[in-house]
Amino acid sequence: MKKLTASVLLVVLSSSFAVVNAQKKKNDTITREGNIGEVVITGALGIQKKADAQTAAVQVVSSDQITAASNPNAVLALQGKVSGVTITNTNSSVTGTPKIQIRGMRSLTGNNNALVVIDNVISSAAALNQLAPELIESMNILKGSQAAALYGSDGVNGVVLVNTKKGSKGRMRVTYNGSMDFESVLNTPERQRNYGQGWYGGKVNVENGSWGAPFNGPLGGQIVPYGIPLADVNGNGQIEVNIDDNTPTADESSSIMSTYAPYGKNNVKDFFQTGVVTQNGVTVNIGDENSYLLMSVDHLQREFVVPDDKLKRLSTFLKAGTKFGKWSFDAIVNYSRQTTNTTDSGLYEDLLQSSVDIPITAFKNYPDNGYAWNIYYQNPYWAIKHQRFNTTTDRLNLVGSVGYKINKNIDILYRSNLQYVGAFSNQWNDGWSSAINTTPTAIASSYFQSNSSQNKYYGDLLVNFNYDLTDDINMKLNVGHNFQNFAYNTTSAGGSGIIIPGLYQVWNVANPSNPYSLDNQRGSYNSQAVFANLDLGYKDYLFLTATARNEWNSVLSKDERSYFFPSVGLSFVPTKAFDFGGQALSYMKVYGNISGTANSSSVGAYSIRNYFGLGSGFPFTSNGGLSFVNPTGQTSNNISAEKVSKKEVGLSLGFWNNRVLLNGAVYQDDTTNMITDTNTSIASGISVLRTNIGKLRNRGIDADITVTPLKSQDFRWDIGANLTTYSMEVLEVTPDTDRVSIGGSSLVGVYAVKGMKGLQLMGTDFVRDDQGRVIVDPTTGRPSVTSALQNLGSTNPRYLWGFNTSINYKGFKLTATADWRIGGKMTTEILQNMAFNGTLPESGNFDREAGFIMPNSSYLQNGQYVANTSVYYQYPGGTGNALYDGVEYYYQNQFNTVGSNHVFSGSYFKLREVALSYTFSADMLKNTGLTGITVGVHARNPLVKYSDSNRNYADPETSTGTGNAQGYAGVSQYPSIKSYGFSVNVNF
Repeated sequence: MKKLTASVLLVVLSSSFAVVNAQKKKNDTITREGNIGEVVITGALGIQKKADAQTAAVQVVSSDQITAASNPNAVLALQGKVSGVTITNTNSSVTGTPKIQIRGMRSLTGNNNALVVIDNVISSAAALNQLAPELIESMNILKGSQAAALYGSDGVNGVVLVNTKKGSKGRMRVTYNGSMDFESVLNTPERQRNYGQGWYGGKVNVENGSWGAPFNGPLGGQIVPYGIPLADVNGNGQIEVNIDDNTPTADESSSIMSTYAPYGKNNVKDFFQTGVVTQNGVTVNIGDENSYLLMSVDHLQREFVVPDDKLKRLSTFLKAGTKFGKWSFDAIVNYSRQTTNTTDSGLYEDLLQSSVDIPITAFKNYPDNGYAWNIYYQNPYWAIKHQRFNTTTDRLNLVGSVGYKINKNIDILYRSNLQYVGAFSNQWNDGWSSAINTTPTAIASSYFQSNSSQNKYYGDLLVNFNYDLTDDINMKLNVGHNFQNFAYNTTSAGGSGIIIPGLYQVWNVANPSNPYSLDNQRGSYNSQAVFANLDLGYKDYLFLTATARNEWNSVLSKDERSYFFPSVGLSFVPTKAFDFGGQALSYMKVYGNISGTANSSSVGAYSIRNYFGLGSGFPFTSNGGLSFVNPTGQTSNNISAEKVSKKEVGLSLGFWNNRVLLNGAVYQDDTTNMITDTNTSIASGISVLRTNIGKLRNRGIDADITVTPLKSQDFRWDIGANLTTYSMEVLEVTPDTDRVSIGGSSLVGVYAVKGMKGLQLMGTDFVRDDQGRVIVDPTTGRPSVTSALQNLGSTNPRYLWGFNTSINYKGFKLTATADWRIGGKMTTEILQNMAFNGTLPESGNFDREAGFIMPNSSYLQNGQYVANTSVYYQYPGGTGNALYDGVEYYYQNQFNTVGSNHVFSGSYFKLREVALSYTFSADMLKNTGLTGITVGVHARNPLVKYSDSNRNYADPETSTGTGNAQGYAGVSQYPSIKSYGFSVNVNF
């Protein structure tokens, strides 16, 4: 596949170069492309520079690229379109919570996510997630370290700078945008289809295992009971269940009855419904030479693939500005309210605790039964009805700026921003119990609610100077001050035992939870900085940029809270300095930069203050004394920010009037003074101390190519590709160990290991011979397991390729985006669960009753290891069918507990977007009162192919939580989604 893809790419690009060169000779059909070096790009703090003057890697994503497939999430719309950028979905529920990383990791314990800046003020990925994509004019990705240096520690991981649209000049314009999408589950884990519900080879209608009888045996095709009986048939006051199924009970006849055979093509996938997403927005804009006004109202509604899970969002956006003499005023008011209604996140795990013969959808009519086809995992339809989590989030963003032009060379600007986020959440569990003689665990009822608020103030004072020092030298200087203050407050209450069913109030619980067990906190912190940016230009082809910023952060101690950020960069445009002759090379730029910055994100407010926690039974213990707990983990009082030094060299090339564009950069980031959690002596009273120890290095390459092979008055074809490759290496960790745990599961952990590239998956493995074969006992056929953790592979992908194309013909436009990830390992607990319950494909693709020989195994014979072809795996102890029991024992107790069995490749190919639209010409709209109509159809994720070892267990782009444990997906992540839809855009 790799050779085929590379060959196809080479043929396409080679053919494109040939066609471009041929078309270049037809001057009458070519309009010269714009001078890309003259394009003005907005950078850090709103400072605008020509592309020539950019001394670091910056990539611009246009509004058309963002809205091509009508993705309601602007963050996800970036996938596959920008080199160096990876987007991970940390929450696959109806809300969706993606995180953005640029050029890999620079910290093990701190934040590695890119900074999001909207209209020149620091914001968040969550705010961008709720911004209507149609309002975005462009996204400027500041990948290079120096491009983000003016943001200090906030910009250490790169910046996504979002510019929203302004009102346009001329008469008032009204635009309507609408779209509708139909979503469905992309895939669910592949499961064996030869054995059904049961245990030890027999059918047991209340077990979660797939260790039952074969479908091709005597029981196959018969009508049999499934699940907990629904009624007391014999009237004895109890619903009788026999989990051994040796003697069927009278009540089993009231169970769900179904054929003992695979139930449809995919009984788990059948549980999910077709989701519907609708977007509707109206924008009004007007402007003249001195003023502009844009108003927008947008509504989004999503009916998720999980029944009854919903999201609604209403957002309003107002942006206005005016110039009055030497004064300029700009303001933004953005308000949104989002409501979500979801069920328990463990529902997907409950679904996967089923064999392929379970008629899952038949239990839809019994949503009041806490358990369904087994007595261990809850009925998903009960969870949908009786376990709910509702959240209402209000988000208000106010931006104001005042500018004054002192003279033609000097102006001053003050920009301020106030952000408020308030959320109210309530969750309840109605509880369940039943009179069953083999009683499933009762489900306790509970109710909890919480109120949280976040307030952030951001202010910039900028003084800008612009002078021509000589006829050939221009100087621009920006000096300023920045202040940020962040305050948060969370209160929560609730408890177990709802007294009056259906009444969800904190006073309606029998057992209120003590405050120590809930999230009740408040706090604040702030930072301020002074900064300067100097730009020197010589003859419009040589540019120097130098920045300096000193920052003070209140979360650190007085002696450590101040740190300095310098940077310097140089850009040279040879095609402006020299006449290269000919017409092949139309543009060349070489640039490089070095910078120093810091990262203190792993130190929270009040972390350096050693405080006591509230103990159980607060305020008093059973002995009558005050109840406080000394925390076992603390942060050093003298901890300082991580120091990150960065180097970057880049090259931009344009050929044949920029019909072929190449951009590439090589970079290296070195983190010293790394913040790491270290083990301490028990005598100290704590077990973990967070302090400054360790070094980390991150290297990589970004490359982009854009080709326009065909272009005429009515037709244009653009092809693009991008490449990302990076490698993080831990140079030094703590003195007492060569590795640090980052996260993962109890079976396979994610570690940073000294001298290794990328984060490593580590766990146990089978003991193997020198040929890699599993060594088994020559009598029992059972393998041995390593006692020490083994390195099971790096989570870091070797390459990330992105591909895109756009074809325009008259009013038609066809676009497509795809990407290809090569390499990188991952793990998920879903594999662990499937191994235990017998649904793994490899656990049922043979005759279980005949037993099995450990695959790729050997045993010691006469001092040499020989291939095992005859020693069957033996069950220790033996019950009934010893060979069948041996298979079950192996997968539940050995395969299931060995880490190497739960690691697989994270490679994939994804066709991200395909969109086809048609724009009606002005002639077609004469006398209609309309100035433009565009209609389109689109698909997102219509084709996804994972590696052969990943049988749809988990999407490699998912991650559990927002931390740094890449390559680990938990059991609560829903499957990925594909969607098909249509859109319309109408201008009045």
